[in-house]
Amino acid sequence: MVELQHRDPPPVELANFQNTNPQASVVDFDQPSFQAIKRAVKASLNTDQGGLCVYCERKLASDEGQLEHIKPRSSHPQLCFTYTNHAHSCINSKSCGQKKKDGILPIEPGPGCNNHWWLSDKGTIEPVPDLTRQQRHQTYQTRDMLGLNNAYLVNERKKWFGSVQTVLRDAPNDVQLFLRQLPYRHILATTLHPSS
Repeated sequence: MVELQHRDPPPVELANFQNTNPQASVVDFDQPSFQAIKRAVKASLNTDQGGLCVYCERKLASDEGQLEHIKPRSSHPQLCFTYTNHAHSCINSKSCGQKKKDGILPIEPGPGCNNHWWLSDKGTIEPVPDLTRQQRHQTYQTRDMLGLNNAYLVNERKKWFGSVQTVLRDAPNDVQLFLRQLPYRHILATTLHPSS
């Protein structure tokens, strides 16, 4: 998962909308008048997220995917236009925001979110060994709500895992630079220190 850090201040288009529409409701989010603002917010988030889907970490262009509400607008309407509740997610019925639907994630994308899991050499996301029972449950629940262990993602991450291991073996001083350029880079970084 991307360790998302939202820019401050938020995109000017969103700030202007909030200032001119203080009574905006969830219904306004899907109105034609908000579409250009959505595109601007997606583009900002795409930059904030390093061009990756916030959940699965596949490469995602700024004009692809959807503007995702981390906390769903159905249960948190007051956060509908709050930039720090937005993320850029791919559109895939087997993973990410489409699979999450209106669920509340126990672990949200943000600094430290990957401290709960690590990437196995098989490409699966697993809880780190020293978690409490409750933390393990939250880890499994988040992973499964987002479909992060579906077959496609597991196979893709397994390939990249092998590449990272090769760089670690052949050019260990280059591994951080190598990781910065990859999809799945946040979860792949857990292979360097799987129990931390």
